[in-house]
Formats: sequence, structure tokens, C-alpha cells
Amino acid sequence: MGMKVLLAPLALVAGVAVAVQAAANAGLRAQAGLGPALMINTAIVLLGSVALWLGLGAEPTFFPAGASWTLYIGGVCGFVIIATMALAFPWLGAAWGVAIMVLGQCAAALVIDHYGLLGMPQDPVTARRALGAVLVALGVVVLQRR
Repeated sequence: MGMKVLLAPLALVAGVAVAVQAAANAGLRAQAGLGPALMINTAIVLLGSVALWLGLGAEPTFFPAGASWTLYIGGVCGFVIIATMALAFPWLGAAWGVAIMVLGQCAAALVIDHYGLLGMPQDPVTARRALGAVLVALGVVVLQRR
């Protein structure tokens, strides 16, 4: 429980970062175009990743023996997130765009946990966890712009 208490605020900060990133990328897309906005964002992510890697001791193993190829799809997912939100935010609005994204994350996370996919520990879907996803879906409906 102690580690969860420490990591939960970090996850909250990441959620704030998603909304700010999407809004900033949408604004930059409007000013410079989608390609430049994505390249600038990606360059900053790369620089931050290299700095973190070096700060943590720069382990040289990028492709450990036996690691499944599916563990490397995070970069593709990151591109999809950044590009989609840069395009969608101006039309959906920040609140509804993030709510829809969180609903997708919630549904995917339940499947990943239930089956223990991508190296995650198996954590079956329960009625309580399913209710949480339904409440997120209701939040999407409530936040819809009209």
C-alpha cells in the first residue's frame, strides 16, 4: 500500500500532463502544422528519455534476450496518442477529449489486467472494477459538449 500512496500522485501528474500536452500540441499544430508539432514533441520526449536513461545509470541493454516484440509497441502507442489528440482536441474540447481517452485507457487496462498481457500481473475483472469503467463511461456522457 505504501508504494501505491507514493505513485498515485505521480499518476495524477501524468494525467495533468496528458491534457496539457494535447492542448499544447493542438495549439502548435494550428500554428506550425501537424508534422512540425509532432517532431518537436518527439524530440523533447527523446531528450528527456536520454537524460533519464543516463541519470539512472545508462543500462546498455535495449533488447534483452527473450523479450517479446509486443513489449516494444509503446512507441507506436505514443505516436497514436500524440497525433490523435493534436488533431482531435480542437474539435472535441479538452475535457471531452481527455474523458474519451481515459475511457479507452480504462477498457484496455481492464483487458490487460484480466489476462495479464504485456508482462503485467493478472488481476481479474470484478463487478466492482467493471462498475468503475461504467462510471467513467457515464462521465464521458456527462462531459460531452452540446
